[in-house]
Amino acid sequence: MALRVAITAEPVPSHVSALDYVIGPSLEQGHRLALHAPLMFRREARLRGVDFHRAGTNWTCAPGVQQTAGTVWKRYGNGAFNRYVFGHLWTELAGRKAQDLLASWTRTRPDLVIAECSDFGAHLAARVLGLPLVAADNGLGPVLVDLWDSDIAPALSALHKQYELPAPALPPMVTPAPVDWFHETTPPGTRAVRRTVARFRTVLPDRLAPAPTARPLVYVSLGTLTTAMASLRTVVEGLYQEVMAALSATGCHAIVSAGELARHLRTTDSRITVVEHVPQPALLHHADLFVTHAGRGSLLDAVQGGTPVLAMGVLGDQPGNAAAFARLGLGQALDLTATRGEMADAITTVLGAPRYGAAVRAADAALSELPTFDPVESRDTLV
Repeated sequence: MALRVAITAEPVPSHVSALDYVIGPSLEQGHRLALHAPLMFRREARLRGVDFHRAGTNWTCAPGVQQTAGTVWKRYGNGAFNRYVFGHLWTELAGRKAQDLLASWTRTRPDLVIAECSDFGAHLAARVLGLPLVAADNGLGPVLVDLWDSDIAPALSALHKQYELPAPALPPMVTPAPVDWFHETTPPGTRAVRRTVARFRTVLPDRLAPAPTARPLVYVSLGTLTTAMASLRTVVEGLYQEVMAALSATGCHAIVSAGELARHLRTTDSRITVVEHVPQPALLHHADLFVTHAGRGSLLDAVQGGTPVLAMGVLGDQPGNAAAFARLGLGQALDLTATRGEMADAITTVLGAPRYGAAVRAADAALSELPTFDPVESRDTLV
């Protein structure tokens, strides 16, 4: 039986890609999907062949929002940044998103809602209408669990009272990796499913196909959000420059993907190619090492590409993700304050130690053993 499935996303550039593990299997199983998201994701919906309905705004792109969030991060650290963003900004915008979704879902009632775990407006709208709801972990699941009782639930309480709902609670969650990779304890109702990526992200353009060489290939990307936030660009640009200097010292070939910052990055080393964007999952099948900001999607791309990581978490869930992958033996983690010499040493160590590659291959096998996401099963366990 084909279900009418509503998918929701919040306005962070990588967040639709983070939901491909529920979008892809749902399409393959013949269900009818509609993405309810800010306008920035209209093209992403078209690329995946799903309907698009505008819900919410591109509020994360507002200069004032980015400036304030970046200032909090720089002055007070990542913990304060997370509390401000998820306990204040995200919860403050939930009411507007809920209104859009209530109007849309009242006209056309979905059989199942798959909402980002951080999309509190979608959680609210589904509960108001009594719709089966499952949260898709976009990588922020561990952060939300940590902050739920202290910051997030209290901030959402007034909104829930407005709609005469019980106290806020995270809905049952699916996550695209073994739960213990990122969660120290399993949140209630959380289950792991197999990770998939959109097909168009698995094709590597000829211009980026690496030429045969005895030198290792290192791929560098510090993420879409960190390069898009104007208030963080100086920090991130400086980090890119340090990484590139470290790569020159090691003699590796490298492809550096830096989004809008690419035009500002300069190097005299012909072995380093700087580009704006690449189909990351495709390129990682050719790379020997991935220097990454440790976003959840990027780390799982590395596992499925068979590529060890040097992880340098910047904000949000990233520092915790970097530490988790280091504990799992899938690479090494460094602080943002690491010197180029420390980076070069870490790059050399990971490239020279076969145990990291073996650990990544074992992790990829563990991912492939997880069950595929099934919307009907998810719906049936909720009704």
